[in-house]
Amino acid sequence: MGIARRVYAAACFIGVLGLLVLAVAPDDVTAMAGVVLVGGIALSVIRSVSGIWVNRRAASDVRATVQSFLARTEYLGEILLGIALGLLAQATSIAAAMLGAATLVVRSSAGRTVRGRRSDG
Repeated sequence: MGIARRVYAAACFIGVLGLLVLAVAPDDVTAMAGVVLVGGIALSVIRSVSGIWVNRRAASDVRATVQSFLARTEYLGEILLGIALGLLAQATSIAAAMLGAATLVVRSSAGRTVRGRRSDG
């Protein structure tokens, strides 16, 4: 497994940990720690590694288009899954929605880190 893939997997793990901390946080300080893990560490690293992968794999004449497409699909996923998690939170609880988000991250990151065996650096 290449270094980029390991960093991506570690960032996903940190994101899941942050979502779990946020879901079961007994107080505001603990909840803020979960937010820092997710927003401050995991999402930043995941976006950076995704950009690196695109830059390595896309030809220079289409790289900007591929980066734009990646960003747009990410935004669409955030909108659709945000709505779905919001509905889940209304039907159950915010903690259940956070656990649902953690489950989605685990499933998507497991598929990304296991699929393919090309060298990622």
